[in-house]
Amino acid sequence: MEPEAKTESLSKYLFSVPVWWQSLIIIIVLGILTVVVVYCVGRDDGMRFGAAFFGAAVAALIFTKPFVDLLGAEKLTRNRSALMALACMIFSLLWMVTGVVLDVKSAYVFGLGFTLAVRLLVLTAISDYRIVRMYLPAAVQTLAGVVLGVYLFGTSYLVPAALSILIFSIGIICFLLLFDLPLRKAHGISAMRFINMFLAHLTNGSIALEDYFRTISEVISVPETSFFFRRVGKKDILFVVPNLHPGPLAAVGGGNYPKHLHDEFSEKEIVFISHGCATHDFNLVSESECEKIAAAINETREGLSYLPFAGRPLRTGFGTVSILSQRFGDSVLLVTTRSPGMTEDLDHAVGAIVMAEGRRWYENVGVVDAHNCMVAVTSVVLPASAIGREYITAARNAMEQQVDAELFGFFAGAAQRTLPFSREQGFGDMGVLVLVTEVHGVRTAYVLFDGNNVYAGVREVLRDAVLAAGLDEAEILTTDSHVVNTISGKNPVGMTVPPEEILPHLLEAIAEAVADLAPATAAAATGMCRDVEIFGLNRTVQLSATVNAMVTNLLPLSVLLLLVSFLMMQLIFMSWV
Repeated sequence: MEPEAKTESLSKYLFSVPVWWQSLIIIIVLGILTVVVVYCVGRDDGMRFGAAFFGAAVAALIFTKPFVDLLGAEKLTRNRSALMALACMIFSLLWMVTGVVLDVKSAYVFGLGFTLAVRLLVLTAISDYRIVRMYLPAAVQTLAGVVLGVYLFGTSYLVPAALSILIFSIGIICFLLLFDLPLRKAHGISAMRFINMFLAHLTNGSIALEDYFRTISEVISVPETSFFFRRVGKKDILFVVPNLHPGPLAAVGGGNYPKHLHDEFSEKEIVFISHGCATHDFNLVSESECEKIAAAINETREGLSYLPFAGRPLRTGFGTVSILSQRFGDSVLLVTTRSPGMTEDLDHAVGAIVMAEGRRWYENVGVVDAHNCMVAVTSVVLPASAIGREYITAARNAMEQQVDAELFGFFAGAAQRTLPFSREQGFGDMGVLVLVTEVHGVRTAYVLFDGNNVYAGVREVLRDAVLAAGLDEAEILTTDSHVVNTISGKNPVGMTVPPEEILPHLLEAIAEAVADLAPATAAAATGMCRDVEIFGLNRTVQLSATVNAMVTNLLPLSVLLLLVSFLMMQLIFMSWV
């Protein structure tokens, strides 16, 4: 499995935190059960045990949040505080099971230290990676347990309790330092700090991750190709093929840059932002970087010569790759897909090779990755791979066939519809856009969904419906917007919402675009997006590989430290007794 796919699989561990009062109810119930169980095993101090565990958990629920809000970088929600108190109460009760083998006092003392370790780990992850700041909030439940322990065992247990706290504190601090080491050594950032920023993004939309992205960024200049359509008495149409990537996730970095770039021009034009040849290495470090793409588009549109001619669409295939190509004046648009085979990001070099070869015949070549068939999160398509060679050969064949294509006057129409589906359902803010061209009686539809890929098989259902609606040729495209993703890269169009629910909205957009058809002229230009800050070459793979190594070693490291702490405490108790 590729590093990116392994990292994506961590999304299964994300969960929603219950409301604080639900956790409190469970705490109360567990406190009552503790009283009952202790009485059932023949002890007459069940009420004191129940009060100790219940009291420590409630103290943690009440006081952890104020301490964290005062000392931490990120505020703690009441819901998280309550769930953490509940979880640590359960851990403490589970430790008491060892009282069957050991004595009850030693089991209680073990639980005090273990609770502190768990809480310090959680708080450094979700609030502030600085251990010194989080130690006091983490110790609240343990300190409350120490005070209430006097009520249970008297003051004789205080020395072993203090030693338990010391040993588990040393153990968890060593664990955190070792856990930090790989990411800090490889990328110069604390792993827990990275987790802080990521969770802050998930909970409150923070873009603090962008500060880190800028520390690892590289500055590049990359080409974009734009097709401009003018129509008398109607809005102009702009179809952009930027060779930059809308990632890494949600609104962080350039995750929603297709929408941001669309809005730069949408007042005067109907704007299509397609997915060019770019991988996560070409993620923008900030959405503001797309202003440099807008600047390149504006530079190239000055002094353009519009031609009233276009060619009929051609469908060309080689190997597993299918290309829909169409001439507009002296330029050509290539829309690539492998559906029903997996369609994944094309490396920038694939597009660069095709564009360079196409310059033999055309002034401008726009290479679009339709990004319309997702089976699983997988690796990118490199030019030297077998699939990469298929893309290049198929593109060359398409361009050669279009060279001698007869050109005619043409019509163009466009429409955009917002959709009643959410980001969580795989749809970005722009909904669906449709560009229809008519050349010598042949109508072609370019359907662009604002989303990250299309679920396998859905592209065929949607395309067949478009063709049945009277179009002669069609392709389904996505912007590859990562605004629909959090940690998981798998949320394609059609996975959550079945195509039967999408089709009515799509067919309405097709009808609007057909009704919008009008005589058109076209021009194309290739501009250079200069000094764009991106993630950098291989940064995503390197970061994913480091995270994977950390996760792989997480379980054995934690078990080792826990076992060492347990054995040390047992030796202390043996010598104490």
